Amino acid sequence: MPEIIAPSGLPARRSLAVSALRDYAAGATAGPNQNFRPRPRSADFDIRRAVANIVGRCRDQAKNNPSISGAIKRIVNNVVRFGIRPQFQFRSDGRIDIAANRAWEALFSRWARYADLTGKKSYWKMQRLGLAQVWPDGGFFLHRTWSKKSIPGVPDLRIEMLERDHLDRTVDGTLPNGNQARGGREFDDDGQVIAYHLFRNHPGDYQAGRSGLHSERIPASEIIDVWDQDWISQTMPVPWLAAVVIEAYNLAEFRDYSMIAAKLETAFGMFIKSNYPDLGHPGLGLQQVPGQAAASEWPTTWADMPDYIEPGRIQSIPFGTDIVFPSNTRPGPQYEPFVRESRRQQAVGLGMSYEAYAADYTAASYSSARSGSLEERLSYQGMQFFLDEEMNQKVAAWFIEAAWLAGLNPTPMPGFRFDPYPYLEAVTPQNPGWSWVDPYKDGQASELKIKNALSNHRREAAGQGIDFDENLDELIAIEQRLLELDQIRAERAKLQNPIQGAPSNGPTE
Repeated sequence: MPEIIAPSGLPARRSLAVSALRDYAAGATAGPNQNFRPRPRSADFDIRRAVANIVGRCRDQAKNNPSISGAIKRIVNNVVRFGIRPQFQFRSDGRIDIAANRAWEALFSRWARYADLTGKKSYWKMQRLGLAQVWPDGGFFLHRTWSKKSIPGVPDLRIEMLERDHLDRTVDGTLPNGNQARGGREFDDDGQVIAYHLFRNHPGDYQAGRSGLHSERIPASEIIDVWDQDWISQTMPVPWLAAVVIEAYNLAEFRDYSMIAAKLETAFGMFIKSNYPDLGHPGLGLQQVPGQAAASEWPTTWADMPDYIEPGRIQSIPFGTDIVFPSNTRPGPQYEPFVRESRRQQAVGLGMSYEAYAADYTAASYSSARSGSLEERLSYQGMQFFLDEEMNQKVAAWFIEAAWLAGLNPTPMPGFRFDPYPYLEAVTPQNPGWSWVDPYKDGQASELKIKNALSNHRREAAGQGIDFDENLDELIAIEQRLLELDQIRAERAKLQNPIQGAPSNGPTE
């Protein structure tokens, strides 16, 4: 029978074999991974089913796992530090109006002290708290409210921070008004959120059941929903700790069990070993002589052997026995490599270097630590971008609108009523930066970039979290004060030293 030739010119069997080799290995349905078959469902399907369990586990690790808790604090310190401050970019005659922008920034800084509705936190503290909340919860809400206690010269805008637990997830499906709801969020036909259904009180609070739980419909214009989207079909957040929480928990359990085993081994001081355990022979200790006082009251039989021997005591033991001291082998030689590898995996999921996450620089060279630090900063900058886009720019827009409504705008805002967007968008963030790893070399590189027109002074200053204009004004003010000091010193020198060439009243030769 003639062999069938495929269109490719190869025999059919060989063609099928070659085609099979070209399939994706990840799609193989046989072999050791044949049971690895997750279903391609929508992001919301998977999140809705597991989010409560994920959040509970992430919160537990954020509270009780020292490595995770410390990592979150370190991230917040690097990303937010003392606050991400706005830089207003209002213009006059097509040029940046520095004086006007300084006035706006001063007004914002004053308002930031009273930004929290409860009066407990400044806006800078709210930034820190919000970023820390994203890791175990996936996000948070900012609710725009207005203060009933006005402060002269300060806009009445106040912000209420809400955990995502306030969202009424039972509001789901088609609503009476025809809109679609997904887990407490109400959408229009374009897929934009138009309202949130939120509980006034936290449903998990110990007083929640006393007044009952009733959600309220709040327009989306009054809510800033801060969360990060990972999938196109995703409409609800996932905690940032989701990918590392199981690894962190398993390592914590391993360390606890290793600690218990080490404690048990340490608890045993010695063992009495005998080839005749059933024989109650008396010991070879000092024996009592008839007619004399007892030379010893120490027990010398198995039944009388003590469970504890205080330091300095001389104890006799039964005949034919040996003392065996246990060897403490916990934690074993594989403990440290295992812990290091687990923490390395967690550091990858957290966007940190292993050395920073584990506080372990014992095996790091200068070049590797420097490379890890620079790579880590890129991760921090990504988080700064997230906060700026999801939180800070929107809050700044609320502030500008509130200042205009209260008549507190430092500069005229013509046309704001009809087209506010040019004003609301005239804000850029001043993110915290980082000092140079190698000041001499990094300084030379910065100077070279400015010289070759690859950067400028403002960008290089912003890279270290410095406002170039403010720094320049401070330098000018310092130089002026130094000039005044030089003048004072010169005048003092004239008074203390006689002028050369002046007539003298003393004797002459």
